[in-house]
Amino acid sequence: MDNLIQSLEGTALLLIKLGPVMFISLFGTEMLMQLGIMKFLKPLGKPVAKISNLSSYSALSFLTGIGSMIAAHSMTAQFNQDGKITNKEMIISGVLNTVPFHFKEVLTFHFPIILPLLGLKLCLIYVTAFWLAGLLKLFFVIIYGRITLVNHEEDDAFDALECNPELTDCIPKTFKQLVLDSFNARKKMFGKMIGLLSIVTFIVQFLAGTGALKFIDRLIEPVTSALGLPPAVIAPVSIYIFSPTVGITYMSNLLNDNIVTQFQAIAALLGGGILMVPATRLRRTLPRYMAIFGLKPGAVIGILTMVFSMLARAVLLVLVMMFWEL
Repeated sequence: MDNLIQSLEGTALLLIKLGPVMFISLFGTEMLMQLGIMKFLKPLGKPVAKISNLSSYSALSFLTGIGSMIAAHSMTAQFNQDGKITNKEMIISGVLNTVPFHFKEVLTFHFPIILPLLGLKLCLIYVTAFWLAGLLKLFFVIIYGRITLVNHEEDDAFDALECNPELTDCIPKTFKQLVLDSFNARKKMFGKMIGLLSIVTFIVQFLAGTGALKFIDRLIEPVTSALGLPPAVIAPVSIYIFSPTVGITYMSNLLNDNIVTQFQAIAALLGGGILMVPATRLRRTLPRYMAIFGLKPGAVIGILTMVFSMLARAVLLVLVMMFWEL
């Protein structure tokens, strides 16, 4: 019973935290589209979509991802529901929408937080793993898109952002009307997203409370042992898997006290990152993707992004192990 109550509380807290963000992202983006502001970003997004055989609708959602990944995913899902893009295009676009995050996060998280804690050298290695994940996703989108997609788009998504007097009334809307139109255009999708997010999050929270996900903890010690790392790194890596900021802070304290070396610290964080990615995907990202894209497409996008993030950390870990002393 306690686990049931805690799972309900955890789900409620997540909805309270994430619900307003999803609401603002979804309706805010719709308002920007109705105002025609998104059209000015057209030269930035269309080349990426074109080289990947994706439509301009994917380019529009990709550009939205620069400001908000949730808004970009919501826009992509809406385009799919409207019949503008296929399920395959939605999945590829879902991966593409995550690429800006890997470069934007450097300015909002890595340099302000990681740099003071770990120093320049370790911070740059950590950032490189993040950038590599973004590049791997971008290469996948380009290669897979060119192999499997044929761009037969008949209309331009950016054209819809401009008023056409022949098709509609171009008299500027009042702010009240703009808000009402945006709400009516997205309210059904918002309700569906919140409902699915609630169900999937509750299931994951409940399984975690029963200990069904404890296998992640048991994976830490063999990984650190295989890397030849001291037992002191187990605690910060365990914390890092569930809270990267706290785990990195813990590791920084060990560095300052000379309990671990720089090599041991970055190797432990990269190795722990390989375990952290599926843990965070399962607890947070996967329920969110399933809520936005639907169960199967959301799972596919979640797995693809997870694999590329894990691969990037694994590649950097191997390079660190091989060339640290050179």
